Amino acid sequence: MFWATPEREDLLGGITIAMWLLYSLMSYAFLCVVSVFKVRNAWAVFLAGAFYGWFEEGIVVQTMYGSPDTPFPMSISFTGLAWHAPIDVFVGWYLVRKALAENNRSKIIGLASAIGLFYGGWAVWWWNQPPPSMKALLDAGEKVVLLVRFSIYAFATTAILGFAHWLYNRMMPFVFKPSKVELWFFGVVTLLYYAFVTVPAAPKALWILPPLMAVTFWALNKNRRVEAQLDAISAFDAQVKPAHYLFLLLIPLVATTIYSIGLATDARLRTNLFVYYIFSALGVLLWIASIVMLFRRDRSRASALSERCPDETCC
Repeated sequence: MFWATPEREDLLGGITIAMWLLYSLMSYAFLCVVSVFKVRNAWAVFLAGAFYGWFEEGIVVQTMYGSPDTPFPMSISFTGLAWHAPIDVFVGWYLVRKALAENNRSKIIGLASAIGLFYGGWAVWWWNQPPPSMKALLDAGEKVVLLVRFSIYAFATTAILGFAHWLYNRMMPFVFKPSKVELWFFGVVTLLYYAFVTVPAAPKALWILPPLMAVTFWALNKNRRVEAQLDAISAFDAQVKPAHYLFLLLIPLVATTIYSIGLATDARLRTNLFVYYIFSALGVLLWIASIVMLFRRDRSRASALSERCPDETCC
């Protein structure tokens, strides 16, 4: 959805498989965090999403420390907190699964329509910075071709998303608990990559990433101390009605409608700037709010325990 155009040459061929494998590896790290810190509630999910975003943008690649398109310090939030945490994780992974598990038709339709509205609005900005093949079609006035290609792209990728959620739910409930060997191995490899690849490529990583990750893990550890239920990986074990997966096709349907209106009116809207500024600020605020809420949750538990057992000798 981020690229929102099939005209990108690097989305074809082997690069797609390589990107899928890379994102799978980063998703594995994310699932490890969810499991270890018992991530279930919305605040903890957002912080796990922040880890995922910063792991990708701050370790695997180094866009977190500034790029020609996103100067520092805005790059700290965009795209780690502005896109990956709220859109990839909170909406795409958590809310969609939650709506499906509740078997609430209205919620699924509303959520899918909202995603489609955002998707279509985001997609039109690419006309202001088109890849060469898209620019050629725009210059030639081939709007029908653009619409057909976008429609196929949106419907195909959403169909894969729906299949992934169906497969995920068929496997649930399943307790994912990585072993200590897995965690140590993955942790050591990550630290070596960070030391020998990330830091030499972006020296700012040495003083920006550690404190942000430390605060995030500190808050997640507060969550681990109080969470008594299953984590969000295996929390939604309800049998989803097969027909409800079809409602996810409202995502490309609404997005294609917005895209077609934009083509018909030649709307060269820079919706990317709205997402860039609003979501970057919102991401930072949600990160801070999540830390505060998990800290307060831990304090509430401590207060409840002290009231129940005021004298240490009774515990």
